[in-house]
This record gives sequence, structure tokens and C-alpha cells, in this order.
Amino acid sequence: MEFNVAQLMKEATGARREYDLDDDITNLDGGLTPLSNLKGNLELLRIHSGVLATGAFRIALSLECGRCLEPVSIPVSVEFSESFRPLTDIQTGRFLSPEEFEGQAEDLTDEALLIDAQHILDISEVVRQNIWLAIPIVAACEYIDPEKGAADPDACPKYLELLSESALDEPSGKQAPSGAEGIDPRWEALLALQNEPRRE
Repeated sequence: MEFNVAQLMKEATGARREYDLDDDITNLDGGLTPLSNLKGNLELLRIHSGVLATGAFRIALSLECGRCLEPVSIPVSVEFSESFRPLTDIQTGRFLSPEEFEGQAEDLTDEALLIDAQHILDISEVVRQNIWLAIPIVAACEYIDPEKGAADPDACPKYLELLSESALDEPSGKQAPSGAEGIDPRWEALLALQNEPRRE
């Protein structure tokens, strides 16, 4: 995900380049398990301070279901727009200090947003960070509700199967406390406490 922008940097403000990407990002981050290539498009726009990179990508990742803990494929969409500044002047090769540019100090010194001395613009770190931001807090097995015809995030087939098996393993004659249906079996013992009289 590296692009030589030397020629683009020599052109006038408003010049642009467009790319279609279909990249393997297996080695991008050890914590990510991609199930597909990163696909999408990238636009590089020459601006007065450098290059504005705008990308829209999609990828499928293997994540752990937050309910049944089984691996599940989750589609992730990534969109970003970041300004990259050159480290050196394209004409003279002179080093350009952050003070010569306008913007937030943390952005101007962020190595992920620099065009290096060889005029290479690398979007790898920006993509990596945005993938993590796009991952759902709790991944879940997708279950299509036959009545609603839409995904029901609260119904994980594997989890419901585990609940059913747990109910079958209960000793005969033992009644589950009221409201126990759909409760995680690890917490069922706590339900018995709700019927006990309060101690003053």
C-alpha cells in the first residue's frame, strides 16, 4: 500500500490519481485475521500542503462471537480522508520542518502521515488504525429472523444450541427459576436468589 507520489507532487494543486486496490493484508497486524483481501479504491489529491488521501475499502475478518465464542466472519467497511505532508521539498530535496505547515502539531509530526524522502506515501498504518475503529465492539453470529427477514443481533444459533443442551442436561424434576429462559447458564444460580426473602 505504498505509492510513489513524486510526479504528483510536481503537479499543480488539484491534480489527482485514482487506484483500485485488492491487497492481501495478512501481515498488516498480528491481531487481525483477514478472510479476504482488502478491496476498494483510493484517491490521491494534490493539495497545497502535500497530498490528501481518501479511501473506501471493505474486508472480511475472522472475529470471536461475543455470545458463543466461536469464530465468525464479519464484514468491515473502512473509510478515511487524511492529509499527508512531504518530508522533503520535491524540487530541492530540502528537509521541511513541521513548522512550515499549518495544522495540528500531532498530525504534522505523525510518522504515519509523512511522505518520506523517496516521495513514498504509505497508507498501511492509516488503514490498520481505521480497520480497528470499524470493528464492532461485540462481534456476533449473524442470524436472519425468518419473520422479520433481517439480522437479529440477539439470536446467536450456536449460543441458543448451547442453552438447549444445558436445559437437557438438567436433572429431571428440577424446575428452572422463573425468567431463566434465555439466561446464560453461568448466571442461572443467581436467579434463585431473587425469590429468597430479604434480610433486614
